[in-house]
Amino acid sequence: MDKTLHLHEFFVEGNNPEESHVLLNITEPSTSAEKSKGYFFVICEINNGDTKYIAKMQNIIDEIENSYYEIPDQETQSALEIVLNKVNQENMSMIQPDTPLHCIVGAIRENDIIFSFYGHPQMVLFYKTKDNFYKKMDLVEENKSNEQAEGAQLFSQIVQGKIGQNDFFFAGTPNIINYFNHDRLQKIITTRPPRQSSEHLQRALSELRNSLSFGGIIINLQKGTEAVSTTKISTPKKGDSARSLKTLFSTEKNTASILSPSFLPKFQEKLNNSLAEDEEPEMMGENPTGLRANTEITSSHLRARHEKIKTSSGVDYQELFKKILTFTWRALKYTARLLVILLLFIGSIISSLGRNLMLLFFVATNYQNRRHNILTEWAAWWRHLKDSLKQLPLITKVLLTISIILALLFSIGIAYARNQQKKQARIQAYNKIAQDIQTKEDEAESSLVYGDIDAALASLKAAGEIIKQLPCETVAEKSNCQNLQAQLTSLQMKARKITLATPKLLADWSSLSQNNPLSNIFLLNNKVYGFGTANADIVTYDALTKESQVITPGLSIKNFITASVPKENDYVVLLYDNQNIAQFQPTDNSWKKIDITYPNQNINITSLAVYNRKLYSLDTANNKIYRHDSIKTGFSTGREWTQGDVGDIKSGIDISIDGDVFILNKDGSISKFTKGQKQNFVVSNLEPPLASADKIWTYNDLNYIYILDTSEKRIVVLDKTGSFKTQIMADEFTQPVGMVVDELKGMAYILDNNKLYQINL
Repeated sequence: MDKTLHLHEFFVEGNNPEESHVLLNITEPSTSAEKSKGYFFVICEINNGDTKYIAKMQNIIDEIENSYYEIPDQETQSALEIVLNKVNQENMSMIQPDTPLHCIVGAIRENDIIFSFYGHPQMVLFYKTKDNFYKKMDLVEENKSNEQAEGAQLFSQIVQGKIGQNDFFFAGTPNIINYFNHDRLQKIITTRPPRQSSEHLQRALSELRNSLSFGGIIINLQKGTEAVSTTKISTPKKGDSARSLKTLFSTEKNTASILSPSFLPKFQEKLNNSLAEDEEPEMMGENPTGLRANTEITSSHLRARHEKIKTSSGVDYQELFKKILTFTWRALKYTARLLVILLLFIGSIISSLGRNLMLLFFVATNYQNRRHNILTEWAAWWRHLKDSLKQLPLITKVLLTISIILALLFSIGIAYARNQQKKQARIQAYNKIAQDIQTKEDEAESSLVYGDIDAALASLKAAGEIIKQLPCETVAEKSNCQNLQAQLTSLQMKARKITLATPKLLADWSSLSQNNPLSNIFLLNNKVYGFGTANADIVTYDALTKESQVITPGLSIKNFITASVPKENDYVVLLYDNQNIAQFQPTDNSWKKIDITYPNQNINITSLAVYNRKLYSLDTANNKIYRHDSIKTGFSTGREWTQGDVGDIKSGIDISIDGDVFILNKDGSISKFTKGQKQNFVVSNLEPPLASADKIWTYNDLNYIYILDTSEKRIVVLDKTGSFKTQIMADEFTQPVGMVVDELKGMAYILDNNKLYQINL
C-alpha cells in the first residue's frame, strides 16, 4: 500500500500589511532531479516592515528555493544546509530589532522532512503513541535555549527527521497561538482530515477581521490505495517522527561558520543507525517519479517549477505529423465500421421483435385463422432446435452451457455493480449531508467562541434544517444521526444559554385539590400557599414540618384570581371578582374582606402588587394603573398612577414592582414604567423569543427579572435592562403555572400540575 502525503495550507490576510505581513510559498518540483528534493515550503511573518524590507525578504526566499533545487546534496551536507550557510553570510542586515521576523523554511519528501527556522514561529508535531493516543511536541520550545544563544544569524540550525504514518506536522505564524492554543490545535487537526482542518482554521481566523495576518501548513502522511509502482516505501512505526525529531534536536547542526565538518559525520551515523534499527532502507531520493500521484495539496500559493525546454535538431516533425494522420485515419475507419455493425445489429433486433409481436397478435386474435399454422410452425421450430442441440458434439454442448452460465453471471454482475453504484451514491450523498451538518456545527462553535450569538443561532438553525434530510436507516447511520443530533442539541443549549435544573418534589397536592386545579402560589412565612379558580379553598405546604393541608377561608367568595405579599411578610391580599380583595394574616390565621375603591367605573383588575405598603392595581378595561394608599379598613380610592402615553396594557396579565413597575402582557412583551412614564424595554438575545408568558417576578432587592413561560416550560431570567441572562428548564416540567422566587436563598418554587417543586437558580 502506497502512502499519500497531505499538505494543506491556510492563509488570512490582515487589514494592515505594514503591521503584519505573511509570506507563504509551496513549490512543486517538475524534473526527476527536483522531485528527489521533494516539496519546498516557506512561512514568514514580518511585523512593522516596510515595502522594501518585505520585497528583500521575498527575494531571499526565492534565492533559497532556486539554490535548493539547483545545488546537489553532498556527503556531509544537504543542499538546504549549503544554501542557508550562504544566506546567513550574505543577509545579516535582515535581523533588525524594530522589525520582528518569524520564518520557517523546509522541504518534505514522502515521510522525510528537513527544516530550519528563525524567531518564534509555531511548529508542533502531533504524534500517535502505542496506546493510540495523540501527544504533542513543541519543536520551537524544545530548542528555545540554543536558538537564543545563537540568534545572530537568520537560520542557525537544521532539523531533519521523519513524519510517522498518521502523525501531523503543523507549522504556522506566531500569532495563531493567541487564538488557538496547542491543545485546541491538537483537537482540531487530529480529529479531522487535513483539508477540513485547514479550512476550519482559515474560516475561524478570517472572522477576526483585525490587522493581523495568519498563515500555516498542515502536513500528514496516511495510507493510500494500492499503486502500480513497485518502488518500496519505508513505513515508520507510530511515534517514529517524535523519536527522530527528539534525537535530531539533541544533535542539532549549525549553518555558517558554526557548522562543524567533524560533527556532521556523527549526525549521519546516528541517522543511519536509526534507519537500520527501524528497517527503513529507503531514503528521500529513491522514488523520484510519481511524486504528485500520491500527494494531496490544497494551496493557493502553490508554485510549479518548470523544466527548461531543450530543442533537438534530430526531431523529424514530418514523420511525426505523418504518424498522427495515420493514427487519426485508422481511428475514424474503425469507428465507422463499429457504428455500421452496431446499427445492423440494432436493426436485426428491432426487425425480429416486430415480427414476433405480429405473430403474437395473430395467435391472440386468430386473425385470418392463422393461429393453428403459427403454433405448428413454432412447434416445428422447437423440435428442430432440440434435435440440433442433440446432434451437437459434446464439447460444443459444454461450451454452450458455459457460455449461458457466463452470460447469466455477467448479467448478475452488471445488476450487482449497478446496485453497488446506487449504494455508493447513497453513501456519498449521506456523507455529504453529514459533512454539511458538521460544517454548520463547526461554524456555530466558532461563532460562540467569539461571542456572536446571532451567527451561531443562524448556523444551528441551518444545521437543524439539513439534519431533517439525513436518512437514518442502518445501524451505523442511526448512531451517526444520534451523535450529530446530540452535538446540535448541546450547541443549541449553549447558544440559547439553557440551564437544566433538577426539581425537588416538595408536595403532591392532587389528592387535596381534586375539584380545584391549582393555578397560582404565594410564599408567606415559610409556608407556600396554592389556590385555583374553581373555589376559594387554599392548599398549604409547611417547609418546616413538610406537611400539607387545606384551608377554607370561611368567606362568601367563589374563588381567588391573584395574590400579593408585601416585603414585610405580615399578610397577603387576594383578588376576587376582578375588583375586590380579601386579606389573610398568618399571626392569627384570620380572613377578612377589606375596603378598596377605584376612580373609574366598569373596571377589570387582572393583577395587583403591594410595594412600600401601597397597593398598585392593573385595570385592563381602562388601560390604567392605580395606586392605593393603606388605610385602617384596607386601601383608599386608587389614583391614576400612569401619565402620558402608556401604550397598550389592556392585555396585561401580571404586575411586579421594584421601584419601577413592570407589566407582563399575554404576548410575552413587557411594559416598563418609571414614575408613571412609559420606558423603552426590549428583551434581547432570547431564543426562542417570548410569544406568551404567565408570571413576572422582581423586587427592589432582586438583581434580575424572572418570567414564567408555561408554553415553553421555562423560567426566563433577564437583567433590569432587558438583556437576556439564562433560561431554566427541567425535564420534569409539564405545565408550570405558578412561580415564587427567593433570590436570596438561590431557589424558586414552581407549581406544575398540582405538584409543588423547588429548583435551584
